[in-house]
Amino acid sequence: MSLPRYREIARELKEQIQVGHYKEHQTIPSEPELAKLYDVSRMTARQAINELVYEGVLYRVKGKGTFVNHQKYEKSIHGLTSFSEDMIQKGFKPSSRLISQTVRLANEIVASKLQIKEGQEVIELKRVRMADEEPMAVEIVYLPVQIIKSLPDDIGAISLYDYIEKELGLLIDYSIQEIEAISLEAPISTYLEVEAGAPCLLICLQSYLKSGQIFEYVESYYRADRYKFIQPAYRKGI
Repeated sequence: MSLPRYREIARELKEQIQVGHYKEHQTIPSEPELAKLYDVSRMTARQAINELVYEGVLYRVKGKGTFVNHQKYEKSIHGLTSFSEDMIQKGFKPSSRLISQTVRLANEIVASKLQIKEGQEVIELKRVRMADEEPMAVEIVYLPVQIIKSLPDDIGAISLYDYIEKELGLLIDYSIQEIEAISLEAPISTYLEVEAGAPCLLICLQSYLKSGQIFEYVESYYRADRYKFIQPAYRKGI
């Protein structure tokens, strides 16, 4: 069964945006221009635009036109990959800005997440994660010193997982993740260059080595205007 004409046009416009024909915040053709381009009525052209506005792909500015919205990065929560690996796979240049790197004593919450005793030493690593120089997330990482003795001075510029696997020779196995929608507060909002109160996706994860040890607990604050998470779902046989 064929799609309605307005949905065919909406799909084609969306594909053109995805391949970069229309850039973020660039205006798209007006309703009369689209109607002429696709040989349809203005009502059909309007329906196509409305479809993409509803999806968040486009946005309107009264008196100025319709523009391409920020495109959200898709991150699968099926599988354990680093931020750097995700961005490279999507064709972006990943980078990090180091906020702080300190050794501290684990409080009750961190100790519980790492399954160590309260008061044991952990490395606390805070970084702003960026794609093509745009802030995407803030990560606060806790690493037990009994497993990760130290980190290199340039850890803000390299992949933590690469360092753990290639330099330390440890085998990363899996993680348990929790996702929560929250409102950002300072200073996290400042690091992400958004206003306090902006929506955020908080991911808390515990990551395990092949040995069964927990080697990290992470709190990652992702900009909700730039990220969406996807998870495949399979129906089990009854």
